[in-house]
Amino acid sequence: MANEFEAKVAEVKAKYPDLTQYGFGGKGEIRMEAVNLCAEWLLAHDGLARRKTINTAWSSYGIKHAVERAKGQYVANGELICAALALGYKMRKIKHRSGNAFFNIRNP
Repeated sequence: MANEFEAKVAEVKAKYPDLTQYGFGGKGEIRMEAVNLCAEWLLAHDGLARRKTINTAWSSYGIKHAVERAKGQYVANGELICAALALGYKMRKIKHRSGNAFFNIRNP
């Protein structure tokens, strides 16, 4: 199972070459350990029962802070985005906030 998720992460990185540790167009290497923490939180929060529409009330940056509070560890915005995409969430980049995105995720 872990190898399947790592393969999905590799697909996300290939599809979005501008996705970095700090979001779209940022810098830094995405850390697999942090992506795994984000994925664990997303699966515990939402499971597979996701919203049908994009939630514009909660950005990737806000979600990453929820992960940090729950896990007690720092994760970067891009690592949260990568985990969400690897898990199959729908995404819309936020144009006026470079680097961030919205997903079809429920509010906390």
